[in-house]
This record gives sequence, structure tokens and C-alpha cells, in this order.
Amino acid sequence: MGVDAWSDDSDPRPMAGAVGDFMVELGLAEIDLPHIVLCRDSKGVTASFSGPYPSAVEALVAADIEHRIEAASDGVEALTFQVAALYPALTPGSGDRRAHG
Repeated sequence: MGVDAWSDDSDPRPMAGAVGDFMVELGLAEIDLPHIVLCRDSKGVTASFSGPYPSAVEALVAADIEHRIEAASDGVEALTFQVAALYPALTPGSGDRRAHG
């Protein structure tokens, strides 16, 4: 009995594929939203934010620059940098999001 005997072809979109597709769609939907850069120390105690940047690309560039500056300053990478989409504020009482821009 070969490995092919264990595969299940009845579901053309297995869960892993569906989750992967969802993550790609989410990323594409967020790419043009404003983004922030989150900076945390290695213990996760201190955090700071910079931005908002116009899109994910600008935030990634800023995070890379900040990481390079931090690494060059003492050679120890004690800070981590993450990029996150900044969603429009919720309209009070309605749960609707205001359009950005």
C-alpha cells in the first residue's frame, strides 16, 4: 500500500489550503491600509509605536531602518520590530468603521 492510498481527494480544498488562501486575501486587503511599526524590548516590557505610514511597504521600510540603526548602535539586537495594519476607528455605538483617508 503506497502513500497515495492514504490521500483523500474528495475535498479539493483541504483546510490548510483554505487557511492559506484566507491569509493571502487578508494580507492583500490590508496592504494599502495605513500601518504602524511596533517596537518592543526583548522582555516585552517596553513598547513604542511609530507611524502611521501610508501603506505596509513604507512601514516595512521604516521597521528595517529602525532595526539596522538599533543593531549598529551596540551590536546587540535587544529590540524587535513588527508591522501592523491600522484600521479605521469604530464609529461609536454602531460598530461600523469610518473610511480612512
